[in-house]
Amino acid sequence: MKTLSHTLLNELNDNRFIEVYKLQNAADAVFNNYVRYNFHQIIWFTQVGNKNSLSLDFEDHKISDDEIVIVYPGQIVMLDIRDKEGYLFAVDNESFFDINQHLQSDYLNGYYSNVFIIPDADTKETLNKLMVLIAGECENQNRVKLMKSYMEAFLFHLTALFANDKRSENMPDRTIVELLRLADSSFITERDTDFYAARMGLSNKKVNEIFAKATGKTIKQYLHERLVLEMKKEIRLGTKSLKEISFDLGFSEPAYFTRFFKLQTGMTPSEFKAKTDDLSK
Repeated sequence: MKTLSHTLLNELNDNRFIEVYKLQNAADAVFNNYVRYNFHQIIWFTQVGNKNSLSLDFEDHKISDDEIVIVYPGQIVMLDIRDKEGYLFAVDNESFFDINQHLQSDYLNGYYSNVFIIPDADTKETLNKLMVLIAGECENQNRVKLMKSYMEAFLFHLTALFANDKRSENMPDRTIVELLRLADSSFITERDTDFYAARMGLSNKKVNEIFAKATGKTIKQYLHERLVLEMKKEIRLGTKSLKEISFDLGFSEPAYFTRFFKLQTGMTPSEFKAKTDDLSK
């Protein structure tokens, strides 16, 4: 596996959807300052050493051997990497989103942010096998569909562990969970903060405070990102015309859709389609 460098982790390369690294190979600069990344990370600590703490959004979390945690985009991370062993999986947001479209997990959605999971012996053995498959593919042919299928299997086992111990029933802050669920079910038709504040019985300011604390974004930023993910999914599928996608996603004209998409991504829909077609070959 390659060395984990600060520069590489700032953002994934255009042609890489999933990367895997050994924590013990990490350069010192990767985690020794508070850093925010724009993609999903799955950190598996096989050994934590003496400095058994991970800082996420300026909150310290005690970590143990064999614990696994998902770090969501926009979260601020700091870690003393000394004496740490394990693996870091970097997964681009579109791939992570696509996987959860199949798994439909509140845990993967980030509704219960930063739950630390320790796999049992059987699950650990399975995860190790999947890690080897992902790393091997990452180092060699980098076939996107195959890597995503391995990662989906890896995340499936994590979500099963999360569901089986019923952690979701005991999580303290239900407000952000309900807000995220509402946003994910309503983002196509409702893109104003007023709607979410009214439904939750909160002020606009309070809704944004709750969202910012949990995700590092305002609710409008989250809705825009969620909408862009849906746009990308439909464009990539190629089963609808641009006009059909525009109307299905609440745009009155394809021109408005194209303008919004380019503003958010820096590409037109046709440029994005051509790019993803090239990467999937």
